Amino acid sequence: MTAVNGRGSREAPPLRFTPKIFVALLTGLLLAVLAFSQAAAAIGMTLNSFRPLGGSFFSWRSAQHQLAVDLFEKRKRTDARRLMASGRTGLRYAPLSARSLWMVGKGYEAQKDMKAARRVMARAQKVTRRDAAIQLWLAEDAFRREDVAEAIGHYDLIMRSQPETSREILPRLAAVMVAWQGRPYLQPYINSRNLWYPGLMTSAVNLLPKAEPIGLLLIERKAKAPDIVELESVYGKLVTRLVDEGAIEVALKTYPLLPNGKAEVLGNVSGIANGKPIAGYPPFIWSLANEAYGATLVGVDRSGGGMEFFAAPGTLGMAASKLIKIDAGNRLRWRIYDRTANLQSTAAWVATCVAGKAKGAQHMSINLLSQSTPLNKTMSMALPANCDVIRLDMRVAGGIGTGPASLVVGDLGHEKAAVAN
Repeated sequence: MTAVNGRGSREAPPLRFTPKIFVALLTGLLLAVLAFSQAAAAIGMTLNSFRPLGGSFFSWRSAQHQLAVDLFEKRKRTDARRLMASGRTGLRYAPLSARSLWMVGKGYEAQKDMKAARRVMARAQKVTRRDAAIQLWLAEDAFRREDVAEAIGHYDLIMRSQPETSREILPRLAAVMVAWQGRPYLQPYINSRNLWYPGLMTSAVNLLPKAEPIGLLLIERKAKAPDIVELESVYGKLVTRLVDEGAIEVALKTYPLLPNGKAEVLGNVSGIANGKPIAGYPPFIWSLANEAYGATLVGVDRSGGGMEFFAAPGTLGMAASKLIKIDAGNRLRWRIYDRTANLQSTAAWVATCVAGKAKGAQHMSINLLSQSTPLNKTMSMALPANCDVIRLDMRVAGGIGTGPASLVVGDLGHEKAAVAN
């Protein structure tokens, strides 16, 4: 019965802790714990207390991820038993988990059992070929076994499925160029359809200690390099590096294989063909300074070629420079079409041998700004003998005056016929 107090109001009966209420409270608490464990597993929170409840209540993937981070990013040494335990736990929850197989394989590797590790990794690859960690392990293992073709194939799969990994992988592939045994295996990937080829060339040109292996890769391929706009500056840097590092012969053979490289440019002096500036890559095309001294291409002779050199008063430097492939006994020829001289101003050709028996030999012309040097007359100078390639410079000095000294020349070329100065 409900008790009635003196004021006539009813009082609630006292709560009795019956077995039914106890069971209900216990059930609610258990459900709350299970709900929390599921939520923790869903967001990747690793709570080992819930491991016995199974994969729905324990975030085994999160645990594997943290272990992988420790291996790759933190470079921690991980116990083989821990790796294998993590992998086998994952396989119980998901028998086709490639990452779990990778963990087991890494465990075998830590135990120095490479045969078992390769067997497990091969099984993991059958599950998926898109897991970067698996492909990376297989690639590095292939390199250990000196199977370069297989290693590059695995790297190719990684970069095609996860392009963001190329920044880490391309320097490794660039290093393959250094050994002649490795270069043939890279050649099938040198094509415009390969999305990571531009990155490979860029990494090689920027990172390799010597540029010669890059040139040899293209030479041994015996075909034009892919014509890709974004690589034009890279090809140009390759040619410059080859020359600067003294690999002139490799540069001469590489140049015609580049998209804008033509063999006839190597011996051309004029800088203009068919009325248009010759395209190509310095220093086999004219490098023109554009400062207080410099040069511009102009059309003054019958072929539409010519150059104008200038220098402001008080300045001195190389107005223009070009590498030229020559034959034995060649002489440089030119004709002066116009000039404006200052007091003590000078302009002279300087030919320096950069490849051949006479490497280092140098010849210089007379002062072309001198009033005693004739206008509109074909002139010539001897080039270094026993030389295969020269660097031809125009050295100018502005002298003393109120305006720049300038010189216009045309009919530029080199030939065996001797023409008197």
